[in-house]
Amino acid sequence: MSTSASWMDQAQAEPIRLINRAGLQSNIDPTKHRSPIVLVIALAPLDLLAGLQLLPVYGSLPFWLTVGTAACLTGLLIAMLPRRGIATALLQPLLLIAAQFLLGPIFALNGTTLAHILPTWATLTQGWSATFSAFKTLAAIDPPLGQEAGGLMALWTLMLWTCYLAVLLARYGLGRNLGRPTHPVAVVASALPILATMAVSAALGTSRGIYPALTGGILWLLLLIWSAIGLGPLRLQGTASALLTLALAAGVICSVGLLPAPTRLVIRDHYQPPMDPYQFTSPLSDYRAYVKRHRDDTLVTVHNLPAGTPVRMAVMDRYDGKVWNLSDSSGAGAADYRRIGAQIRTEAQQEKAEDAKSAGKPFTATFQIREGFNHAWLPSAGQVEGIDPVQGLQREDLYFNKATDTALTDQVLQAGSSYTVHGLTEDRPETRRIANSDPGQAQVPPLADAPESLPKAAASMTSMQVRGGARALAIEERLHREGWFSHGLAGDYPSPSGHGDYRINQLMQGQAMVGDSEQYASAMALLARQMGLPSRVVLGFLPKNRDGSISRSRTRTEADGSTRIDFTGRDAQAWVEVNLKGLGWVPFYPTPPETKTPDKSLDSTPPDPRTLVRQPPPPLVDPPRDDRTTQGRTSVGGQEASRQSSPSFWQRYGPVIAKATLWTMPFWLPALMILLLLAVKVWLRRQARSTGDAKTRIRAGWRQIGNLGRQTGLPLEGTRSEQATLIARTLLTDPPGSSSAGLRRELDRLRDMADQASFDRNPSDEQEAEACWQLVDKLRSAILASLPRTRRWRALLSPRHLR
Repeated sequence: MSTSASWMDQAQAEPIRLINRAGLQSNIDPTKHRSPIVLVIALAPLDLLAGLQLLPVYGSLPFWLTVGTAACLTGLLIAMLPRRGIATALLQPLLLIAAQFLLGPIFALNGTTLAHILPTWATLTQGWSATFSAFKTLAAIDPPLGQEAGGLMALWTLMLWTCYLAVLLARYGLGRNLGRPTHPVAVVASALPILATMAVSAALGTSRGIYPALTGGILWLLLLIWSAIGLGPLRLQGTASALLTLALAAGVICSVGLLPAPTRLVIRDHYQPPMDPYQFTSPLSDYRAYVKRHRDDTLVTVHNLPAGTPVRMAVMDRYDGKVWNLSDSSGAGAADYRRIGAQIRTEAQQEKAEDAKSAGKPFTATFQIREGFNHAWLPSAGQVEGIDPVQGLQREDLYFNKATDTALTDQVLQAGSSYTVHGLTEDRPETRRIANSDPGQAQVPPLADAPESLPKAAASMTSMQVRGGARALAIEERLHREGWFSHGLAGDYPSPSGHGDYRINQLMQGQAMVGDSEQYASAMALLARQMGLPSRVVLGFLPKNRDGSISRSRTRTEADGSTRIDFTGRDAQAWVEVNLKGLGWVPFYPTPPETKTPDKSLDSTPPDPRTLVRQPPPPLVDPPRDDRTTQGRTSVGGQEASRQSSPSFWQRYGPVIAKATLWTMPFWLPALMILLLLAVKVWLRRQARSTGDAKTRIRAGWRQIGNLGRQTGLPLEGTRSEQATLIARTLLTDPPGSSSAGLRRELDRLRDMADQASFDRNPSDEQEAEACWQLVDKLRSAILASLPRTRRWRALLSPRHLR
């Protein structure tokens, strides 16, 4: 017995046979669905690739890879949760909050956890504050950060939220069948969070980055391929298609890699940290106070510092005619102090790096501040690679200048403070190499109100020299050989303090040169500038012998094998650094021997002081101070002075309110989301009740009851009669004081009104619409009252069928 089948049954039973262009038959099953799950998961590694430019900021591949991968996977898993009912309304936001403030600090601040797994109170509090300050930290602290200052929370936050948004948009846009997107716009929009990650990483990264053109080209190409696959035009089927795609990708990547590196806009290069070095006076102005007040007092004790190593405190490269000070803070000069992380990697000059001897020997020295130091400048030595606070200091209080290898704190160092410096010793190049070198290319501020004696003195000292290094040696040798030493203290030969233009003219044009390292270092730096040599003045401590020369014998060995040296006020010294091509900043010590003191018969008066005086000489008791004021800090007095107004309410309590709001966010944020969802539902019901004609509002009233049934979990399908039967059977039970039979009759009446509004050609009046919505309110209240409390709240908070 044969059976016949319809055409539709045959079409569903076997695949459709198509003829391709070559005339061959191919089988395509139209009922086969290809899941886009693999394509969605691919967004996680793409997002991680987009954040590659943050790797140099942290300086550690394990830290960056661990935190970035964990954040991407967490965002991926949360976005892949089922999009039904309570999962979308509450579970995803709650999981995101837990991932941000609980799981994120465990990975980013792992050093504060218990057994590297369980969070402590410090983990949670530091993670909370770092969530809102980590991005600023990336711009304020010079790389590499490592795990310092909670900077890894920026990577966690960026990766978590961008990966979550990208996967969420991709799931919504791709639908359930690969190549047939439900919302193509959402598929394209899912690439935007990845591009945002790339933009933020580049802006917060370093100026060099990690092959930015190459990695950026690879990411763009992969995103194009991903979008093409998701939208349907590109299907990687067959060996030829795969090879063609790989060849195209390789060609584009290679061509991008050959492009010159573009100019990168990096926030850290334009961000001015809150540290203001101008709040301190010129460091060189306090030089004589060391000798006058603490000549024999130990100011700094250093353990395990290589013998004969100078200790530097401050570097000054701007001269305004009165004092040497830091360069203008708007440029990357001696005033560009930034917070430091776990390591300090200075931008070593290319010429100096070519010299194998300049690598130096590594050392780890411990500095201890003693009574009487009273300065904010941090003594250090060599080429600093890292500073670890030990006592009395916090890392967030340290600021470092890579251009000068000096450190600074935001307040005066207290006695007992100690820290460890990791660095490399730097020996002065051979004299022959210095003499054969040319001036370097370092940028220094121009001189202002330079002494009038400079041109003549510089010409007489360097008339026989051609090379820049030879001129610097000639100036050093001339000052060291012909100068006399005197601090100008009680019992010394008269030697005024200060290094303004009058004092330098007095030194250079007198019958004899008399002064200490403050005057000689200032004079040499000015003379070097006059000859076109970039120069700057350094203030620090030298392990000096009685003659004032550097002595290795000052360092003594302790019983435990460590070394120790005590620097007193007498060891304070100023010297000069000149930038030479191929050698970098080379130190020069022009001060004469301290034992070379003049007698009372020596006349140091200038030939004609009246021609040299452009300002009154500074007083001899106290050293001159830098009276340079910062712009924007002037005040008005007298009658024009405005009355000091009392602080407003927000000025008094605003910071407290802001902190309380941030700390209580885990509590009020979910409540705010719930209230917002309820408010949206109320607004939608009011819109449905008042928008359109009577028939439209009646049909909308029935939809409200149907949507409420679906939000409770009922699978409402079919006609209104079938829906009404299911609602009456499962939801309309006997609430207190009412009859289920009466409620079912009301539901049938509402159903009839909706059918009449849908199929009857006669118009409905306003009374019918108002009666319909009264029934809606009554039935809605009865349905919610019949539900258990948990199911009732699930229905109220369900975002499904919001219309």
